[in-house]
Amino acid sequence: MSLAVPKRPVTNLLFLYPSFAHGNVPAVRRHESSTRRTTKRLRVKPDPSSFAPAVTADQLQQHVVFNPPSSSPSPYQTPAVFLPPSDPRRSLLAQAHDHANPYTQPNKRLPPPIEKSAEKRYHLKEEEVAEIRRLRQEDPFTWSRKKLAQKFDCSEFFVAMICEASPERKAQQQRALDEIKARWGNRRRHAREDRQKRRVLWGRDE
Repeated sequence: MSLAVPKRPVTNLLFLYPSFAHGNVPAVRRHESSTRRTTKRLRVKPDPSSFAPAVTADQLQQHVVFNPPSSSPSPYQTPAVFLPPSDPRRSLLAQAHDHANPYTQPNKRLPPPIEKSAEKRYHLKEEEVAEIRRLRQEDPFTWSRKKLAQKFDCSEFFVAMICEASPERKAQQQRALDEIKARWGNRRRHAREDRQKRRVLWGRDE
């Protein structure tokens, strides 16, 4: 009589006997002793240089703590106040500063400006200012600030400074603005209300 030897390990056949499997297979759990031991090993005290020594109130302003991370020394990371006078990193730090700020040298040419600043002109006389006010008051719908600025070769800001629109023109602009606001959705209306609230808080410095 020959015995049949199973090719699979016996431990893989435990699913055929549920009661035997649940009662004999050990469960991997972390016990209190191992947890305490792991926590104790991870509890590393900080380096003493991280704590500033006890100083008085008079020495508090002159006390500086420099605790850089553990890395190779670099002139870009170590301030010059912490370097000895004979340290070669001082010259490297000066060269790096000149390279990063090339236009601090007195004889260095600056790049050309992107936009030329507008030159202020005071070419309008009292008669022309009075004419701007008259045209703006008589027909504000035709003579807008843009047209008056083009006619008298000045800025729209200057036109707004010397004259105002008539009440009819302001009422028309307000009606046009109300029609635009009537087509706003809830999201845009709430956004504009929040913007107005923020401006009020800005004025209060809050």
